[in-house]
Amino acid sequence: MSNNKDIEMVIETWDKYHPIYMECILRDRPDFHGFFADGGVETDFEFELLGDIQGLKLLDTCCACDARQAFSWTNLGANVTACDISPVAINIAKDNAKKIGLNVNFQVADARTLEPINDNEYDIVYATYIGWYQDIEMGFKNWFRVLKPGGRLLYVGLYPATVSKNYYDRTPDYYIFEATPVGRKYGVNINIPTVNFHHTLSDIVIVKQ
Repeated sequence: MSNNKDIEMVIETWDKYHPIYMECILRDRPDFHGFFADGGVETDFEFELLGDIQGLKLLDTCCACDARQAFSWTNLGANVTACDISPVAINIAKDNAKKIGLNVNFQVADARTLEPINDNEYDIVYATYIGWYQDIEMGFKNWFRVLKPGGRLLYVGLYPATVSKNYYDRTPDYYIFEATPVGRKYGVNINIPTVNFHHTLSDIVIVKQ
């Protein structure tokens, strides 16, 4: 079950951080917009796992404000819808897409529920960052819900998928969020309470359909 207060805490964290995050990315990569405008594709993601995606409908469940994966998928020829639970992130991502000149359908959506997304709509669902999701069973069920028959789910996550000291402790991890690595590089510390959720490998592998 999900706790609405925890979800609101996650949204508040990222609504506050995303404008700062984007500023830091542009400081770190002044060519950010030009890179994608010239057809650039990031090399630090798992794009090669899917092969040729030209013309396929792809859903990115958690795009963040920089939407680097979404822009890369688009430059590889996919028709991309990109979601994020943070309205601020989506507004910044839309602005980035306009500056780059790419057509991406951005939607504010909880990655677990995908409520604006229709059933059986996508050839590929790309899902990441489950440490921010409390109910991953709900997430996996909805990722499969929006896939066309025969569609593919590409889930990418770190292992162990934990932010907890005890691997089997699934209680929410409340802590003070400071910044991501690129933010820390430029001295950012937003110092806001937030929460992560720990999931074991079996939680991810054994999901009831």
